[in-house]
Amino acid sequence: MTSQKNLGSLLRDGLEYESAGQKDKAVGCYEESIKILKTQMKNVDVIQQEVLKRQIQSLDNAIKKIGAPKKEKADSKNEKNDALSILGELGLSVSQGEGPTLNEVVGMDDLKKELFTKVIYPIKFPDLAKEFNINISGGLLLFGPPGNGKTFIVRALAREVSMNFIYVNPSSLFSQWFGNFEKNITSMFKAAKMLSPSILFFDEIDSLFPSRDQTTSDASRRGVSQFLNEMGGFKNDPANPVLILGATNVPWQLDPAVTRPGRFDRLIYIPPPDKKSRSEILRQYMNSVVRKGEIDYEKIGDLTEGYSAADMEFLCRYSSQKAFMKSIEGKQNEFVTMDTFLDALKVIKPSINKNIIEKYVKFEGERKS
Repeated sequence: MTSQKNLGSLLRDGLEYESAGQKDKAVGCYEESIKILKTQMKNVDVIQQEVLKRQIQSLDNAIKKIGAPKKEKADSKNEKNDALSILGELGLSVSQGEGPTLNEVVGMDDLKKELFTKVIYPIKFPDLAKEFNINISGGLLLFGPPGNGKTFIVRALAREVSMNFIYVNPSSLFSQWFGNFEKNITSMFKAAKMLSPSILFFDEIDSLFPSRDQTTSDASRRGVSQFLNEMGGFKNDPANPVLILGATNVPWQLDPAVTRPGRFDRLIYIPPPDKKSRSEILRQYMNSVVRKGEIDYEKIGDLTEGYSAADMEFLCRYSSQKAFMKSIEGKQNEFVTMDTFLDALKVIKPSINKNIIEKYVKFEGERKS
Protein backbone atom coordinates (compact mmCIF):
# COMPACT_ATOMS: atom_id res chain seq x y z
CA MET A 1 0.00 0.00 0.00
CA THR A 2 1.59 3.27 -1.04
CA SER A 3 1.65 6.14 1.46
CA GLN A 4 1.32 8.57 -1.45
CA LYS A 5 -2.35 7.77 -1.91
CA ASN A 6 -4.68 10.31 -0.36
CA LEU A 7 -7.41 9.37 2.07
CA GLY A 8 -10.24 9.61 -0.50
CA SER A 9 -8.46 7.26 -2.93
CA LEU A 10 -7.79 4.72 -0.19
CA LEU A 11 -11.41 4.71 0.92
CA ARG A 12 -12.67 4.29 -2.62
CA ASP A 13 -10.17 1.48 -3.31
CA GLY A 14 -11.25 -0.20 -0.09
CA LEU A 15 -14.92 -0.09 -1.13
CA GLU A 16 -14.12 -1.49 -4.57
CA TYR A 17 -12.05 -4.31 -3.11
CA GLU A 18 -14.77 -5.10 -0.58
CA SER A 19 -17.41 -5.18 -3.32
CA ALA A 20 -15.24 -7.51 -5.41
CA GLY A 21 -14.81 -9.88 -2.43
CA GLN A 22 -11.10 -9.06 -2.00
CA LYS A 23 -11.39 -8.69 1.76
CA ASP A 24 -7.67 -8.64 2.61
CA LYS A 25 -7.04 -5.75 0.20
CA ALA A 26 -10.08 -3.88 1.52
CA VAL A 27 -8.86 -4.23 5.11
CA GLY A 28 -5.42 -3.03 3.99
CA CYS A 29 -6.92 0.14 2.53
CA TYR A 30 -8.96 0.81 5.66
CA GLU A 31 -5.96 0.22 7.94
CA GLU A 32 -3.84 2.59 5.86
CA SER A 33 -6.64 5.16 6.10
CA ILE A 34 -6.63 4.83 9.89
CA LYS A 35 -2.87 5.50 9.93
CA ILE A 36 -3.40 8.70 7.94
CA LEU A 37 -6.18 9.83 10.28
CA LYS A 38 -4.03 9.14 13.35
CA THR A 39 -1.23 11.20 11.81
CA GLN A 40 -3.67 14.05 11.16
CA MET A 41 -4.76 13.99 14.81
CA LYS A 42 -1.34 15.29 15.87
CA ASN A 43 -1.81 18.55 14.02
CA VAL A 44 -5.39 19.57 14.84
CA ASP A 45 -7.26 21.02 17.79
CA VAL A 46 -9.21 19.03 20.37
CA ILE A 47 -12.57 19.37 18.62
CA GLN A 48 -11.19 18.13 15.31
CA GLN A 49 -9.45 15.27 17.13
CA GLU A 50 -12.85 14.05 18.33
CA VAL A 51 -14.16 14.09 14.75
CA LEU A 52 -11.14 12.10 13.55
CA LYS A 53 -11.58 9.61 16.40
CA ARG A 54 -15.13 8.91 15.25
CA GLN A 55 -13.92 8.47 11.67
CA ILE A 56 -11.34 5.97 12.89
CA GLN A 57 -14.05 4.14 14.84
CA SER A 58 -16.17 3.92 11.66
CA LEU A 59 -13.25 2.35 9.82
CA ASP A 60 -12.61 -0.06 12.71
CA ASN A 61 -16.26 -1.11 12.51
CA ALA A 62 -15.92 -1.64 8.76
CA ILE A 63 -12.87 -3.88 9.31
CA LYS A 64 -14.69 -5.90 11.99
CA LYS A 65 -17.70 -6.27 9.71
CA ILE A 66 -15.52 -7.71 6.94
CA GLY A 67 -13.80 -10.14 9.27
CA ALA A 68 -16.82 -11.25 11.27
CA PRO A 69 -20.17 -11.09 9.45
CA LYS A 70 -23.20 -11.14 11.70
CA LYS A 71 -25.18 -14.36 11.95
CA GLU A 72 -28.73 -14.15 10.76
CA LYS A 73 -31.25 -14.60 13.56
CA ALA A 74 -34.18 -16.99 13.26
CA ASP A 75 -36.78 -14.22 13.35
CA SER A 76 -34.81 -12.38 10.69
CA LYS A 77 -34.98 -15.46 8.47
CA ASN A 78 -38.73 -15.70 8.98
CA GLU A 79 -39.16 -12.03 8.09
CA LYS A 80 -37.07 -12.55 4.97
CA ASN A 81 -39.21 -15.51 3.93
CA ASP A 82 -42.37 -13.48 4.48
CA ALA A 83 -40.97 -10.67 2.33
CA LEU A 84 -40.02 -13.09 -0.45
CA SER A 85 -43.51 -14.54 -0.31
CA ILE A 86 -45.07 -11.07 -0.69
CA LEU A 87 -42.86 -10.24 -3.65
CA GLY A 88 -43.50 -13.63 -5.20
CA GLU A 89 -47.24 -12.99 -5.11
CA LEU A 90 -46.62 -9.66 -6.85
CA GLY A 91 -44.45 -11.32 -9.50
CA LEU A 92 -41.36 -9.36 -8.44
CA SER A 93 -37.84 -10.78 -8.32
CA VAL A 94 -35.03 -10.34 -5.78
CA SER A 95 -31.32 -10.85 -6.27
CA GLN A 96 -28.10 -10.05 -4.42
CA GLY A 97 -24.51 -9.90 -5.66
CA GLU A 98 -25.46 -11.20 -9.10
CA GLY A 99 -25.04 -8.04 -11.16
CA PRO A 100 -22.02 -6.39 -12.75
CA THR A 101 -19.58 -4.21 -10.84
CA LEU A 102 -19.22 -0.46 -11.34
CA ASN A 103 -15.81 -1.20 -12.86
CA GLU A 104 -17.69 -2.86 -15.73
CA VAL A 105 -19.62 0.34 -16.43
CA VAL A 106 -17.67 1.84 -19.31
CA GLY A 107 -16.82 5.54 -19.00
CA MET A 108 -19.36 7.67 -17.10
CA ASP A 109 -16.70 8.79 -14.59
CA ASP A 110 -18.78 11.78 -13.46
CA LEU A 111 -21.78 9.52 -12.86
CA LYS A 112 -19.74 7.02 -10.84
CA LYS A 113 -18.34 9.85 -8.73
CA GLU A 114 -21.86 11.11 -8.07
CA LEU A 115 -23.06 7.63 -7.07
CA PHE A 116 -20.17 7.21 -4.66
CA THR A 117 -20.81 10.64 -3.14
CA LYS A 118 -24.61 10.45 -2.87
CA VAL A 119 -25.18 6.75 -2.27
CA ILE A 120 -22.24 4.42 -1.73
CA TYR A 121 -20.16 6.36 0.80
CA PRO A 122 -23.16 7.29 3.03
CA ILE A 123 -24.14 3.60 3.12
CA LYS A 124 -20.62 2.30 3.68
CA PHE A 125 -19.79 4.88 6.35
CA PRO A 126 -23.10 5.64 8.13
CA ASP A 127 -21.47 6.98 11.32
CA LEU A 128 -19.34 9.44 9.39
CA ALA A 129 -22.28 10.44 7.19
CA LYS A 130 -24.35 11.11 10.29
CA GLU A 131 -21.72 13.54 11.58
CA PHE A 132 -22.12 15.58 8.41
CA ASN A 133 -25.93 15.22 8.48
CA ILE A 134 -25.87 13.29 5.20
CA ASN A 135 -28.61 10.75 4.59
CA ILE A 136 -30.06 8.79 1.71
CA SER A 137 -33.71 9.65 2.17
CA GLY A 138 -35.79 10.25 -0.90
CA GLY A 139 -35.26 8.58 -4.24
CA LEU A 140 -32.82 8.65 -7.12
CA LEU A 141 -34.10 8.86 -10.68
CA LEU A 142 -31.94 8.00 -13.69
CA PHE A 143 -33.13 9.41 -17.00
CA GLY A 144 -31.85 9.54 -20.55
CA PRO A 145 -32.17 7.96 -24.00
CA PRO A 146 -32.92 4.22 -24.14
CA GLY A 147 -30.13 1.70 -24.54
CA ASN A 148 -27.49 3.44 -22.43
CA GLY A 149 -27.35 1.19 -19.39
CA LYS A 150 -29.65 2.69 -16.75
CA THR A 151 -30.70 -0.73 -15.44
CA PHE A 152 -27.13 -2.03 -15.80
CA ILE A 153 -25.85 0.82 -13.63
CA VAL A 154 -28.46 0.21 -10.91
CA ARG A 155 -27.61 -3.50 -10.77
CA ALA A 156 -23.94 -2.57 -10.44
CA LEU A 157 -24.81 -0.18 -7.63
CA ALA A 158 -26.72 -2.91 -5.78
CA ARG A 159 -23.70 -5.18 -5.96
CA GLU A 160 -21.34 -2.39 -4.90
CA VAL A 161 -23.23 -1.86 -1.63
CA SER A 162 -24.19 -5.55 -1.12
CA MET A 163 -27.92 -4.86 -0.98
CA ASN A 164 -30.92 -6.95 -1.97
CA PHE A 165 -32.06 -5.82 -5.41
CA ILE A 166 -35.81 -5.74 -6.04
CA TYR A 167 -36.65 -5.20 -9.70
CA VAL A 168 -40.13 -3.75 -10.17
CA ASN A 169 -41.74 -4.56 -13.49
CA PRO A 170 -44.58 -2.02 -13.82
CA SER A 171 -47.04 -4.57 -15.20
CA SER A 172 -46.69 -6.65 -12.01
CA LEU A 173 -48.33 -3.99 -9.87
CA PHE A 174 -51.34 -3.19 -12.05
CA SER A 175 -54.60 -4.99 -11.32
CA GLN A 176 -58.05 -5.10 -12.85
CA TRP A 177 -59.60 -5.21 -9.37
CA PHE A 178 -60.54 -2.00 -7.60
CA GLY A 179 -58.02 -0.98 -4.94
CA ASN A 180 -55.49 -3.72 -5.71
CA PHE A 181 -53.01 -1.39 -7.42
CA GLU A 182 -52.69 0.69 -4.26
CA LYS A 183 -52.57 -2.43 -2.10
CA ASN A 184 -49.78 -3.88 -4.24
CA ILE A 185 -47.73 -0.70 -3.83
CA THR A 186 -48.12 -0.84 -0.04
CA SER A 187 -47.15 -4.53 0.04
CA MET A 188 -44.10 -3.87 -2.11
CA PHE A 189 -42.78 -1.15 0.22
CA LYS A 190 -43.43 -3.39 3.22
CA ALA A 191 -41.40 -6.23 1.69
CA ALA A 192 -38.55 -3.86 0.80
CA LYS A 193 -38.31 -2.76 4.44
CA MET A 194 -38.32 -6.38 5.61
CA LEU A 195 -35.46 -7.20 3.22
CA SER A 196 -33.40 -4.12 4.08
CA PRO A 197 -30.74 -3.18 3.30
CA SER A 198 -32.32 -3.25 -0.14
CA ILE A 199 -32.76 -1.37 -3.39
CA LEU A 200 -36.25 -0.93 -4.77
CA PHE A 201 -35.85 -0.26 -8.48
CA PHE A 202 -38.73 0.95 -10.69
CA ASP A 203 -37.95 0.45 -14.37
CA GLU A 204 -39.93 2.55 -16.87
CA ILE A 205 -41.40 4.40 -13.91
CA ASP A 206 -43.28 6.75 -16.24
CA SER A 207 -45.72 3.92 -17.05
CA LEU A 208 -46.44 3.48 -13.34
CA PHE A 209 -46.80 7.12 -12.40
CA PRO A 210 -47.82 9.23 -15.41
CA SER A 211 -48.93 12.80 -14.90
CA ARG A 212 -52.38 12.76 -13.30
CA ASP A 213 -53.36 15.68 -15.52
CA GLN A 214 -52.82 13.57 -18.62
CA THR A 215 -54.37 10.25 -17.64
CA THR A 216 -58.03 9.28 -17.64
CA SER A 217 -57.46 6.22 -15.48
CA ASP A 218 -58.76 6.44 -11.92
CA ALA A 219 -56.50 3.50 -10.99
CA SER A 220 -53.41 5.39 -12.19
CA ARG A 221 -54.38 8.48 -10.21
CA ARG A 222 -54.95 6.42 -7.07
CA GLY A 223 -51.69 4.55 -7.65
CA VAL A 224 -49.69 7.78 -7.90
CA SER A 225 -51.34 9.09 -4.73
CA GLN A 226 -50.62 5.87 -2.82
CA PHE A 227 -47.01 5.82 -3.99
CA LEU A 228 -46.52 9.42 -2.85
CA ASN A 229 -48.05 8.57 0.53
CA GLU A 230 -45.70 5.61 0.95
CA MET A 231 -42.62 7.64 0.07
CA GLY A 232 -43.76 10.57 2.20
CA GLY A 233 -44.01 8.40 5.29
CA PHE A 234 -40.89 6.40 4.54
CA LYS A 235 -38.23 6.59 7.25
CA ASN A 236 -34.87 4.96 6.57
CA ASP A 237 -32.92 3.09 9.19
CA PRO A 238 -29.27 4.16 8.60
CA ALA A 239 -28.09 0.65 9.51
CA ASN A 240 -30.57 -1.07 7.17
CA PRO A 241 -31.60 1.41 4.48
CA VAL A 242 -33.99 1.00 1.58
CA LEU A 243 -32.74 2.86 -1.46
CA ILE A 244 -35.48 3.80 -3.91
CA LEU A 245 -34.44 4.21 -7.54
CA GLY A 246 -36.26 4.69 -10.79
CA ALA A 247 -35.39 4.86 -14.48
CA THR A 248 -37.22 6.52 -17.35
CA ASN A 249 -36.66 7.48 -20.96
CA VAL A 250 -39.34 10.19 -20.78
CA PRO A 251 -38.98 12.09 -17.48
CA TRP A 252 -41.25 14.88 -18.73
CA GLN A 253 -44.19 12.43 -18.71
CA LEU A 254 -43.89 11.74 -14.96
CA ASP A 255 -46.38 13.26 -12.56
CA PRO A 256 -44.61 16.41 -11.22
CA ALA A 257 -45.34 15.40 -7.64
CA VAL A 258 -43.14 12.30 -8.03
CA THR A 259 -39.97 14.42 -8.31
CA ARG A 260 -40.63 16.81 -5.44
CA PRO A 261 -38.37 16.91 -2.34
CA GLY A 262 -38.53 13.72 -0.30
CA ARG A 263 -39.53 11.66 -3.33
CA PHE A 264 -37.44 11.20 -6.49
CA ASP A 265 -35.68 14.46 -5.74
CA ARG A 266 -32.24 13.50 -7.07
CA LEU A 267 -32.23 13.21 -10.86
CA ILE A 268 -29.17 12.01 -12.78
CA TYR A 269 -28.90 12.25 -16.55
CA ILE A 270 -27.45 9.16 -18.26
CA PRO A 271 -26.14 10.43 -21.60
CA PRO A 272 -25.18 8.39 -24.67
CA PRO A 273 -21.57 7.17 -24.59
CA ASP A 274 -18.96 9.67 -25.73
CA LYS A 275 -16.24 8.83 -28.27
CA LYS A 276 -13.89 7.36 -25.65
CA SER A 277 -16.65 5.23 -24.12
CA ARG A 278 -17.83 3.99 -27.52
CA SER A 279 -14.30 2.84 -28.34
CA GLU A 280 -14.01 1.13 -24.96
CA ILE A 281 -17.34 -0.70 -25.41
CA LEU A 282 -16.03 -2.07 -28.73
CA ARG A 283 -12.72 -3.07 -27.18
CA GLN A 284 -14.36 -4.85 -24.24
CA TYR A 285 -16.78 -6.78 -26.47
CA MET A 286 -14.09 -7.78 -28.95
CA ASN A 287 -11.82 -9.03 -26.17
CA SER A 288 -13.91 -12.21 -26.16
CA VAL A 289 -13.66 -12.65 -29.95
CA VAL A 290 -10.66 -14.83 -30.81
CA ARG A 291 -10.71 -14.49 -34.57
CA LYS A 292 -10.16 -10.81 -35.14
CA GLY A 293 -7.66 -8.82 -37.13
CA GLU A 294 -6.50 -5.22 -36.94
CA ILE A 295 -9.29 -2.95 -35.69
CA ASP A 296 -8.95 0.79 -35.14
CA TYR A 297 -11.29 1.23 -32.17
CA GLU A 298 -10.66 4.97 -31.91
CA LYS A 299 -11.60 5.42 -35.56
CA ILE A 300 -14.84 3.51 -35.10
CA GLY A 301 -15.50 5.65 -32.03
CA ASP A 302 -15.21 8.69 -34.30
CA LEU A 303 -17.66 7.21 -36.80
CA THR A 304 -20.37 6.28 -34.30
CA GLU A 305 -21.65 9.64 -33.03
CA GLY A 306 -25.24 9.18 -31.87
CA TYR A 307 -24.90 5.44 -31.21
CA SER A 308 -26.20 4.21 -27.87
CA ALA A 309 -24.37 1.62 -25.77
CA ALA A 310 -26.86 -0.96 -27.05
CA ASP A 311 -26.19 0.16 -30.64
CA MET A 312 -22.45 -0.37 -30.12
CA GLU A 313 -22.94 -3.87 -28.76
CA PHE A 314 -25.24 -4.72 -31.66
CA LEU A 315 -22.62 -3.40 -34.08
CA CYS A 316 -20.11 -5.84 -32.59
CA ARG A 317 -22.54 -8.77 -32.71
CA TYR A 318 -23.53 -7.98 -36.29
CA SER A 319 -19.89 -7.75 -37.43
CA SER A 320 -18.95 -11.00 -35.69
CA GLN A 321 -21.99 -12.77 -37.15
CA LYS A 322 -21.11 -11.62 -40.68
CA ALA A 323 -17.54 -12.84 -40.36
CA PHE A 324 -18.76 -16.12 -38.88
CA MET A 325 -21.15 -16.76 -41.79
CA LYS A 326 -18.45 -15.95 -44.36
CA SER A 327 -16.18 -18.45 -42.67
CA ILE A 328 -18.92 -21.11 -42.76
CA GLU A 329 -19.97 -20.47 -46.35
CA GLY A 330 -16.49 -20.05 -47.78
CA LYS A 331 -14.83 -22.59 -45.51
CA GLN A 332 -11.97 -20.16 -45.03
CA ASN A 333 -10.24 -18.44 -42.15
CA GLU A 334 -12.38 -15.33 -41.93
CA PHE A 335 -11.59 -12.72 -39.28
CA VAL A 336 -13.44 -9.69 -37.89
CA THR A 337 -11.51 -6.73 -39.28
CA MET A 338 -11.80 -3.00 -39.66
CA ASP A 339 -13.41 -3.55 -43.06
CA THR A 340 -16.02 -5.79 -41.41
CA PHE A 341 -17.00 -2.93 -39.11
CA LEU A 342 -17.03 -0.36 -41.90
CA ASP A 343 -19.43 -2.57 -43.87
CA ALA A 344 -21.58 -3.04 -40.77
CA LEU A 345 -21.79 0.73 -40.25
CA LYS A 346 -23.52 0.99 -43.62
CA VAL A 347 -26.33 -1.12 -42.18
CA ILE A 348 -26.40 -0.36 -38.43
CA LYS A 349 -27.51 3.25 -37.93
CA PRO A 350 -27.54 5.34 -34.73
CA SER A 351 -30.72 5.34 -32.67
CA ILE A 352 -30.09 8.77 -31.10
CA ASN A 353 -30.22 12.07 -32.97
CA LYS A 354 -29.56 15.67 -31.96
CA ASN A 355 -33.27 16.41 -31.51
CA ILE A 356 -33.54 13.70 -28.86
CA ILE A 357 -30.48 14.97 -27.00
CA GLU A 358 -31.76 18.54 -27.12
CA LYS A 359 -34.99 17.40 -25.49
CA TYR A 360 -33.09 15.93 -22.53
CA VAL A 361 -30.83 18.98 -22.28
CA LYS A 362 -33.90 21.22 -22.23
CA PHE A 363 -35.53 19.11 -19.51
CA GLU A 364 -32.34 19.21 -17.46
CA GLY A 365 -32.12 22.98 -17.83
CA GLU A 366 -35.75 23.57 -16.87
CA ARG A 367 -35.40 21.30 -13.85
CA LYS A 368 -32.39 23.23 -12.52
CA SER A 369 -33.79 26.69 -13.25
